[in-house]
Amino acid sequence: MKKQLETYFIDVITGKERGLYASLLRGLLFLLSLPFRVIVACRNWGFDQGWFRRYSPPVPVVISIGNIVMGGTGKTPVTLMLAKEFYDKNRVAILSRGYRSLAEKLRGPTVLCNGNGPLKSAAHCGDEPYLLAQNLPKSIVIVGRNKHQASNMAAKAGAEVILLDDGMQHRHLARDFEVVVVDMADPFGQGHFLPRGLLREGVNSLGRAHLVIFNHVKDKASFEGLKAKIGNYTKAPIVGTRMDLVEVVTLTGEVLPSLQGIKVGLFCGIAHPEYFHSTVEQHGGIIVANSSVGDHRSFDHPSLQDFAFQCRQKGAEWLLCTEKDKVKIDRIDGLALPVAWVRMRLSLVEGNAEWELFTSQIKATLN
Repeated sequence: MKKQLETYFIDVITGKERGLYASLLRGLLFLLSLPFRVIVACRNWGFDQGWFRRYSPPVPVVISIGNIVMGGTGKTPVTLMLAKEFYDKNRVAILSRGYRSLAEKLRGPTVLCNGNGPLKSAAHCGDEPYLLAQNLPKSIVIVGRNKHQASNMAAKAGAEVILLDDGMQHRHLARDFEVVVVDMADPFGQGHFLPRGLLREGVNSLGRAHLVIFNHVKDKASFEGLKAKIGNYTKAPIVGTRMDLVEVVTLTGEVLPSLQGIKVGLFCGIAHPEYFHSTVEQHGGIIVANSSVGDHRSFDHPSLQDFAFQCRQKGAEWLLCTEKDKVKIDRIDGLALPVAWVRMRLSLVEGNAEWELFTSQIKATLN
């Protein structure tokens, strides 16, 4: 039921849901968005004027990775790509809220990783922080809502670089660099503030950015077109990225040679399942069925059993999920099909010189 309500809400604000009731609801949501817009503007103005106190943790560099809209724009892959720039020479700490996890509800932050890989489960600390800790085992990953306390914990653990995953709106914690991620498919959050649209901040907030990343770039023409529009709001350098398939891995660690011609059933709990679907199709996979839950949510075992049985009935050879979903699977016994997951990595496709200049500036600060 909750998934259906979330889907209906998105369909209403994007205009996919039509009719009198949907139109009336959009009107109501627009009225509700007006006070939110005013509050956000006043809050940002107060920070810009120095009226609100900001805390600077005792580390050489703090970098925020965020966006101006609600939902998945690809902040976590950007965080991973940026962390790898400093990972070999500097102690990197990542602060994450751990959205929809047990750690998010605790009063104090939880240390998920302190140089030796994940110490807690994905269920406890969240899928995205766990994924980061798994891919960056030598890093410090701290999960929780209190960024002030988490940053102090990171500093005491020896962090030289702090990355704030989804940190743009956490302005009480000072940062040296602001990285803003923009989804090419919907850069302006339907053009309205929450709850009528998806904007958490106005487009003018891009003016705070030191680097803007366009994610899911399809071609140079669309990149340059959006770059011209965004240029009215920011002077920051702009780069383009996209998610590329690296390999398909079974849960036992074997790498599948190809998806070409293989019938699969897809399941995922990510913000934009359509990106996952198109990637599988582009690499030749034949999707016989798909099932999705809300972002950061997971499939319970009975649901996965039922889905596997349905897919096998339709001729599927594998169940396929994302890496983010793989870390949330706790049981595979009794499934009618084997499970594999897709390893994706963010690739820089536009603005290589701008990226090198930006990262070299940070490295110069650390040396």
